Amino acid sequence: MTLYLNRKIIVGVLAFLIVLVFWFVLEKEKQEAQVVFLDVGQGDSQLVLLPGDVQILIDAGPSAKIAAKLGQYLPFYDKDIELAILTHPHADHLRGFISVFKNYRVKSFMLSGANYDSRVYADFMAALEAEGSRVYAAQAGDTVSLVERRVADKNVQHRMLHILAPTRGVWAKDFKEIHEANIVSQLNLANKKFLLMGDAEAELESALIVSNAIKDVDVLKVGHHGSKTSTSAKLLQAARPEEAIIQVGNNSYGHPYTAVLERLAEFGVKIFRNDQLGDVIYR
Repeated sequence: MTLYLNRKIIVGVLAFLIVLVFWFVLEKEKQEAQVVFLDVGQGDSQLVLLPGDVQILIDAGPSAKIAAKLGQYLPFYDKDIELAILTHPHADHLRGFISVFKNYRVKSFMLSGANYDSRVYADFMAALEAEGSRVYAAQAGDTVSLVERRVADKNVQHRMLHILAPTRGVWAKDFKEIHEANIVSQLNLANKKFLLMGDAEAELESALIVSNAIKDVDVLKVGHHGSKTSTSAKLLQAARPEEAIIQVGNNSYGHPYTAVLERLAEFGVKIFRNDQLGDVIYR
């Protein structure tokens, strides 16, 4: 009798666990996509969270603070980041990746690959090699699907990341101004389009406008923390954003510049700043 009861208990527990696993999988597939503009201080970092525990990290800010930030949004059991992107090799965008590599497994990594002589970048490249990620050179025209095949969602076709810059052939090239090799992308989700400018400045903005790469978007991630050399009137005319995110912290550079704030206001763009609001989340 005792053996029979024990078997019933075991079967009952196993059945419960199977139901729990199926519920867990279905719940993951029902998750809404989120885009989080992380408050990392004077630096950039955007986290894209997609159904099925798919995560994309664009830039990682200037410090190890990023690891704690990711811990607020990623499930405790998931230590994989499907794709990370470094828009350009300045410390306020890349230094945090050292901490990311220590705490997470980055499956794929995208960067421009342009030459840049700095100790911080050399340390980053060594850490990236040790991480063992698949490394890709970003090139205008590339498209990244943001959906795993197992996720059943009628809006999956809308979840794409389009690389707008740099142009082809910048790998291992030298640039007088590294912002010329900056990765610019457009993130398309089911309900919003985001233009992610990295630290792009007016010259790159003009090139993108001339090539007709800039389309209407809902949200603009303002280039170079609101520097006076970015976010031209021509860019705003081409992109026509309703909202703008300025990733900025306490700094001595004057970011964001008053002229940029006034220009955004003239175009009727609502402004959200990390230094005033903390993390900015879109669902």
